[in-house]
Amino acid sequence: MSSADTVESLLFRSEANFDQLDPTTWILNLDNRYASQVIIKAEDPIVLFSLQLGVIGQHVENRETLYRTLLELNDNFFHSSYALSGSRLVLTAALQTENLDANEFQAVIDDLTINLDNHLEKLSDWKLDDSSHAEA
Repeated sequence: MSSADTVESLLFRSEANFDQLDPTTWILNLDNRYASQVIIKAEDPIVLFSLQLGVIGQHVENRETLYRTLLELNDNFFHSSYALSGSRLVLTAALQTENLDANEFQAVIDDLTINLDNHLEKLSDWKLDDSSHAEA
């Protein structure tokens, strides 16, 4: 079974709401207060979970405090972490496709779902530009 087939099987098994974008990419709709959408991409040897939260533009004040807050919030995750991709704030997780199992896959989904509501509320003070939020 290919890694894409494995991921799709795990998505069905998780009973999560998702849509397939192409043969190796899905949008997972989390069951959280913000209806967050996670891009899942199967690229051997990993499965990448990615959620863009916004752009840290020039208008964002107290960036050092924001960066410190993100590092502190990373401590709440078991499988995921906040990162910067250029000026974009993203939340990512990665799993190896070899020996990928349902418990590991579900743990990442749960990790994201449980922590995002609290984190997004804390991060809302910075009013990140989310105009490109839907971009993968």
